[in-house]
Amino acid sequence: MKKKALLFVCALLASVCARAQYETPPYQPLVEEAPKEAVKQPLRVYPCYGILGGGASLPFGGHWGDTGSGFKSSPDFIFAGAKRVDDALSYGLETSYSSGHKNKAVPDIKVRIFSFTPFLRVASPSGEKTWFGIIGAGVYHWNRQSYSAAGENFTSDSGSSLGINMGGGVVYPFWDAWQLGGDLRWHHIFNVQGDQLDVGLVNNVVPSLFLVYGF
Repeated sequence: MKKKALLFVCALLASVCARAQYETPPYQPLVEEAPKEAVKQPLRVYPCYGILGGGASLPFGGHWGDTGSGFKSSPDFIFAGAKRVDDALSYGLETSYSSGHKNKAVPDIKVRIFSFTPFLRVASPSGEKTWFGIIGAGVYHWNRQSYSAAGENFTSDSGSSLGINMGGGVVYPFWDAWQLGGDLRWHHIFNVQGDQLDVGLVNNVVPSLFLVYGF
């Protein structure tokens, strides 16, 4: 009798355990995970970079920038290559080309300016953007094409002079190794004087936009 009772209890416990094993657990609402913050990758700094851009060369001051008899603004193009010394300092060579400053009084007079200037640039990162200051000095070559005025023909004239430029700007990440930037520069040519053209000191303010490619 005791054996039968013991076997009955064991069978009952086994049945309850088996039933509990296959029962569906009670519903538990899903706990949403907190959104993970995107990890910002540090900007890659390339040892060298090239610059290609354009803007406008705006004369001011002296005979060159005179409101009545001076010269008008001109499209301006820049190309440069540079090497970094560290995260802040870099050095390089820059060329710029102003395609034609027309005289306000005699529109047929057009002066083109080409420059070749070594430069130093100091950068200061601030978040994603990078501020910079730049200073350069070198040779500025100018050319005035031939023209006719008041029934008289004038031959072309050209010459070269030393000059300096300085300014600052900012660059932003654009895509992969590319950056997009802008700057404002002052260009000062010490003496534009030839056989027929003599305007003395030349000052231009040049705002520009440019692309930077790191490599």
